[in-house]
Amino acid sequence: RKTKDVLRRVDEIPAVAQGPQLASFRELVVGSQGTYETERKAIETSKTMGPEYNDFSLQATLANFVFARYGRHFAGQDRSTRDPGLLAEMIEDLKQIRKQMGTLAGKKRNENFERDMGVVDSNMKMYQNELNEIQAVHRNASKEDQAGIMASLANDQFNIYRVHFAGQSRNTRRPQLLMRVIDNLKRIKSTMEALKRENVASEHNPKNIEIVTENLAMYETELGEIRKARQSTSFADLMGMLGGNANEVFDSYRQGFAGKNRGEVDLANLSTICDRLGEILRQMVDLSRAEKNDSNARNIEIVCDQLAMYEQEFEAVRNVQGAKSGAASASS
Repeated sequence: RKTKDVLRRVDEIPAVAQGPQLASFRELVVGSQGTYETERKAIETSKTMGPEYNDFSLQATLANFVFARYGRHFAGQDRSTRDPGLLAEMIEDLKQIRKQMGTLAGKKRNENFERDMGVVDSNMKMYQNELNEIQAVHRNASKEDQAGIMASLANDQFNIYRVHFAGQSRNTRRPQLLMRVIDNLKRIKSTMEALKRENVASEHNPKNIEIVTENLAMYETELGEIRKARQSTSFADLMGMLGGNANEVFDSYRQGFAGKNRGEVDLANLSTICDRLGEILRQMVDLSRAEKNDSNARNIEIVCDQLAMYEQEFEAVRNVQGAKSGAASASS
């Protein structure tokens, strides 16, 4: 009601006297009003439907984060450069989310649940089709191009290790992520070795095989150390450590993006921040299934809110920088 009153008072000012600042302020008020109305409806629904709604809502939120990740890493991207291991993991994530949704919806069916499950189903199908296309592009490329594709995919795996593991506490690292990197590198190495046996004309391929082999050995050793570190850490301690990790990511965002010109910030770094926070969130959620903890539950809410904001900011920055790039191209 207060927001509507502010909007009414703004609209009472003659248009010729409003100016650009008041017009911008009006947009902010309208956006806030929409947010409040949506939240009010969600609160009413939650109170009507009981605890199943909140649990289902978390699964829907997790699904939205998978959709956003797809938008950052796959939509509109060159298929030859895309990581099939990442997309396969995302498909598996959606399968688990859909399973949880089905269990919760079975307790109290409603059209909102059905709609959300339908969205997850359609995205799973789309992602599986996209995975098949990516794999086909990799498989059908010329032998010389395959050597370059494998080198690029290997570098992507090395970057995942640098971002998520190098210099980080082993206790809070997700073993499954490093397992994905290791499995990807094994497939990449196998393809590189096949190209070598076929005498493909690529001067870098033999050296690349050596680099992948060295990193594989290091990552497999590190995986064992991570597992040992996590086994000796209690759930409660791990939850607290993950909360500290989340605060570090929040600081990274504030330093690199808060109050900065969207046309000048580092979009790739913002995507990395989203990935880092997403890794923390999925571990918090996994731990919540094993042990109830009020502090962890609050942290899940905070991290969900922040990640949603970061994903929205990514889209806003991409739109601004895309428009800027398009304008530059048009005038050249």
